[in-house]
Amino acid sequence: MSVAELFASVLQSALAEVRQKSIPVYTFALYHDHESHAVSVCVDTEENSARCVASMNRYNMKYFMQAIADNDLKSASLWQANIGRSLSLGDFVLVNCARTDLGKTKATSAFYLTMIEALVAVQSEVVDLSPNPERLVLASSGPNDEVAYVWSAQGAA
Repeated sequence: MSVAELFASVLQSALAEVRQKSIPVYTFALYHDHESHAVSVCVDTEENSARCVASMNRYNMKYFMQAIADNDLKSASLWQANIGRSLSLGDFVLVNCARTDLGKTKATSAFYLTMIEALVAVQSEVVDLSPNPERLVLASSGPNDEVAYVWSAQGAA
């Protein structure tokens, strides 16, 4: 099985599970677990993302204010509020869906480009699972980050 076929299979399995569980998709990520060399899908809802962002912001606020009290702008810059959505895949509603071992497949630049292309190929199916397609975000891992590429399906032909 080629890498493209493997990604397509993972995505189709994950989409079937999301449909079966009726998850209202807000963020949909194709994830490469660098440590265990596997690929999976993580899905979040808007409500869960908002809860996670609020929790992050409460946590960061303590350290931000302490840094300001200490006149430490460098530290303060590390504890800024999240003004958007959670991209912390481990906190998503659905984590490691359709997880598949990659075997001896090498994670090269072409590997990550193929991940993105595979997700783009099914993005219309993901849009159909979102109650607010204009707020939907898709994401993919990259060579150094679990979430490296993020885009909106809005305006896609």
